[in-house]
Amino acid sequence: MGADDHVASWLADGRRCFPGVELDAAVFRAAVAPHVADLAGADEVFGADLFLAVACARGDEEALRRFDGDYLSKIAQWLKLPPTDQEIVTEVRQRVATRALVGKDGAAARIAHYAGRGPLWAWVRIIALREHARLRQEQARHPTSAGTDDDELDQLARSGELSADLRALRARYQEAMMGAFRAAISALPPRDRTLLRLAYVDGLSLESVGRMYGVNKSTVSRWLAGCRAEILSAAAERLRGELGLPADDVESLLGVMHRDLDVSLDGLLRA
Repeated sequence: MGADDHVASWLADGRRCFPGVELDAAVFRAAVAPHVADLAGADEVFGADLFLAVACARGDEEALRRFDGDYLSKIAQWLKLPPTDQEIVTEVRQRVATRALVGKDGAAARIAHYAGRGPLWAWVRIIALREHARLRQEQARHPTSAGTDDDELDQLARSGELSADLRALRARYQEAMMGAFRAAISALPPRDRTLLRLAYVDGLSLESVGRMYGVNKSTVSRWLAGCRAEILSAAAERLRGELGLPADDVESLLGVMHRDLDVSLDGLLRA
């Protein structure tokens, strides 16, 4: 099956699953063109989800309605909060919608970078968990007012300023966390592992990696961000499920995991 056949198949899947969404075939082909080479050899491509994501990025009203009903409505279930915490659910839902659907400083909305390699619900869920973790961090530092910096969690995660509670969680679950990272990296497609090794083990610049793949550095940066997000999502699932860690501990660990992942990738990829 050629590239055009793959794209046509994804388009057909999307139109079948979301009949009310209007998306021109040429627009869809142009939007997915950067991903076709990678997705053509994938074991599974979530073509209908990719169709919906492109339509949402284009601002289609029916697509946005379906995104709200199919994904944002599940945030309360994912967070597993009691009914008394409805205000938190509402705040997280609003933040997820903003981060996923609204562009920043002239850049495309984050959902425009969804590539269909995993289900869209999982992509939205990890954003929700991170936003919840960010909100908890903000409330802990500023009990009377929520923070407003959209990149606050990333900045905190990359700094050394961890609370005593988070340091205790890290010490308690360090071995389990590293094991979850290793399992998540092993489950990545070969191309993604190669990309990470080039950047983190060989120390190549984004420009150098881009020349190898025939793309610009912005594309490489998005690829690497996607790899990190996939590792974090899979590792969090492992900690929550197979290892039976409490949901609150996993959510609190997300910020620590985000920080530690970049620090640990070199060693994990060499192992």
